[in-house]
Amino acid sequence: MPEDEIAVHTIAAAAYSLLKDIKSARGMNEAADSYLASIFYVVRDYRRGILPDHITGDAGLMAEVERMASELSAITADSQLSDVCASVGPAVERQYWNDTNRAANFLKHADRDTDQTLALDELDNQLLLIKCCCAYRDVAPDDLGNEGLAFQAFITANNSAYQLGTTSFDSLVLSMRKVPAERRQQLCYRVITEMNSRAATLREDQSIHFAREDSILGAPRRKRARSDAQHSVLGRNGPNTPL
Repeated sequence: MPEDEIAVHTIAAAAYSLLKDIKSARGMNEAADSYLASIFYVVRDYRRGILPDHITGDAGLMAEVERMASELSAITADSQLSDVCASVGPAVERQYWNDTNRAANFLKHADRDTDQTLALDELDNQLLLIKCCCAYRDVAPDDLGNEGLAFQAFITANNSAYQLGTTSFDSLVLSMRKVPAERRQQLCYRVITEMNSRAATLREDQSIHFAREDSILGAPRRKRARSDAQHSVLGRNGPNTPL
């Protein structure tokens, strides 16, 4: 399934910008949260002794990890991300968004620099989508959807440090790991299609159920149920990050 990397990047960047604004309106800072997550998991996994080989095999990188770990004693092997908060200064935040939006801004304003070029290998869509999913979970933690769930399993399957449990999510991750890396995107597509098909069947069954209730109890009950459902989808605020 070939993908248009430029189209994916443009849409994902727009979604990420929107999520940044939503988080800001709720008292959160996406730049700080992104920096925190990238540092937190490295330090915690270092203390757990489960850093991946591409980090432990790099002496220079390990020296930096050890330096961070010595300065961040609050992050232990048992810490959770929600236990730690972070803040960044205005200059660091500007630099974060300049770096994150560089490719998107180039594509958005290509008419201003017609002689400039952008190499496709500069588009890290996987990283951008990971950031989008993390930011989305901060504003709607229980509404990742089938597509988000499959993507999360896809990323987790590539993380050798992740220890499998007994949940249905872990079963999906295990299925991903059994498939060669180059075929995992195709598996994601099949998983999403199947899950959405089941959800459509469930919605159809629920519609039939409502129709039967209407025939017995009248339309007002259905209207009330719809109203209750609309109220139930309001997202919860993610963890607040002091600035």
